[in-house]
Amino acid sequence: MATSRSWRRTLLGSLQGQLQLATYLAVFIGFTGASSAGLWIGQRNLIQNDLRELRDSADSIQQCLRKGGGDDASVRQELLLHSRMRTSLWIEQPDGSLLLPESDHVSISDQTIRAAMAANQKRTVGLQQQLRLGENQYLSELVERFPSGARLWISHEVSSNQQALSHYLGLMILIWGSCLIITLIAVSALVRRIVQPLQQLNAATNDVTAETLASARLTLKHGPIEVLQLGRTYDALLERLSQSWELQRQFVSTVSHELRTPLTIVQGYLHRTIRRSDNLSSGQLKGLQTAEDESIRMRRLLDDLLDLSRSDSGRLSISHEPLQLIDQLDQVVTLARSTLSRRLELNLPELTDSDAVIVQSDPARLRQVLLDLIENADKYSPNDRPIRLTLRLEQEFACIDVIDEGIGIPADELERVFERFQRASNATEKSGSGLGLSVVKLLVEGMGGTIGVSSHLNQGSCFTVRLPRLLRIWCSALC
Repeated sequence: MATSRSWRRTLLGSLQGQLQLATYLAVFIGFTGASSAGLWIGQRNLIQNDLRELRDSADSIQQCLRKGGGDDASVRQELLLHSRMRTSLWIEQPDGSLLLPESDHVSISDQTIRAAMAANQKRTVGLQQQLRLGENQYLSELVERFPSGARLWISHEVSSNQQALSHYLGLMILIWGSCLIITLIAVSALVRRIVQPLQQLNAATNDVTAETLASARLTLKHGPIEVLQLGRTYDALLERLSQSWELQRQFVSTVSHELRTPLTIVQGYLHRTIRRSDNLSSGQLKGLQTAEDESIRMRRLLDDLLDLSRSDSGRLSISHEPLQLIDQLDQVVTLARSTLSRRLELNLPELTDSDAVIVQSDPARLRQVLLDLIENADKYSPNDRPIRLTLRLEQEFACIDVIDEGIGIPADELERVFERFQRASNATEKSGSGLGLSVVKLLVEGMGGTIGVSSHLNQGSCFTVRLPRLLRIWCSALC
């Protein structure tokens, strides 16, 4: 069943398949119609010619008899004159005797005469009968009844005509089949040539990304005029998109950079004012704290936009230096606990004093990644549930798990959770901009690592950062 559906989808679901099917049907119907019409016309003409020949012979004998040539010798002579190798005429006398043409070259078998007369026992004038005697076929007719009671019969052997028609039919089938096969092969090649530029366009479109907009172009040298025009329009569209994308990146980079400095100043003034809040009321202090929280959130958003803009333009700076991972995790936990109102657990593997977990990474960027993941876990978890930061060691990698017991992520959205401006469908409306995880993925991959996620609805999520470990010689040097 699956193979049948795949076959139908290939044949009917693509433009090439539809063009080929439509052309095949048109060619098949055209060839079949033309061949059938030719055969029908040929057979009809053959029968009409035979009937015309019989009628001409009968008319000639009728005229002879009406002119007075009524003696037997004259009648036999006239019958012989119009008889052929395949055509026989005879006269049935009123007494039942027969007048036959006498000649060594023309002979009529008694079986043919008896069969023709037996087929028309009522002696109906003009009744045509087809007779089969052995392998031969005959067309017989009672042409006329004379006033004297005599009857004129005619018989025409049509087997040779039928054989010729059968040979003609076989030849037509052979020619029809050969022409059909050649035409189908030519049509298939032509359709593939027509569709090939569209396939190139599809492949080029599939390869277009934000990074390749400036260089992605479609080169079509051959094809229908409409397809070539479509290719030129596609290239012009890519050019406009590339210019728009470049302007957008420049705008985001400029705005993020220009707003970051004054926002930092505002945040600093708010922080100092809160620290010197002895003469402020509780309502004023709460308003200032809200303003500080919003300024911090806005600065993080600008930082994310700036990192993404720098990454798009190839100017994102990430250092790679060996560092003690456990020391970094201690610092991250200390910083996170100062802002969290929930329990944050750090789980480390059992290590001896000589064991060291060394990774090559950017210390500031690694702290940013882990703090963002902890903040994300805090945002989507109930207040009474803890967050766990767990370090696991593999042979070549150090794995850091950030585990929460929150709302989880739908299974069909896990693959898109690291895309820009992507938020889970079960997230609250005021839960963020959708840039945090895309920046996290960007930074982790920039440090040579990978990040993944597993999640179950209403049970929680686990984000895993995997960083490559350095060789033991680095561990000895740092220790």
